[in-house]
Amino acid sequence: MPIRYEFDHLRGRLITRADGVLTFHDINAHLDVERRKRDLELPELFDARSATTDLTTDQVRRLVDRATGMLRVTSLGATAVVTANPGVYAMARLYASLAEREGIPAAVFRDLRAATRWLDRFTSDTV
Repeated sequence: MPIRYEFDHLRGRLITRADGVLTFHDINAHLDVERRKRDLELPELFDARSATTDLTTDQVRRLVDRATGMLRVTSLGATAVVTANPGVYAMARLYASLAEREGIPAAVFRDLRAATRWLDRFTSDTV
């Protein structure tokens, strides 16, 4: 699986890294792991600087539908995606735009530092 993550205890967030081609299946599998480990509520820095994607706009909409459904049973943490790849950027921007309409905080960045600053707004001071 080209997606792996760990918990950053210092900042109270998930640090996720994606390499290779990100597929719809990969992202769904990643969400399954987060759900099983009860990590969906945590803010997430999704570093996709080493990734490309074959996602379609329909698949992005399906991911937003899935996330919206998850809101019925748990809170979802903010997600900051970092990428330099134009395809990943476009699909992540579509996701962020649609997710924000549903109350799911998400944003896309080309710079890791800017993404970290944005995500800091969502990190609990009690961690």
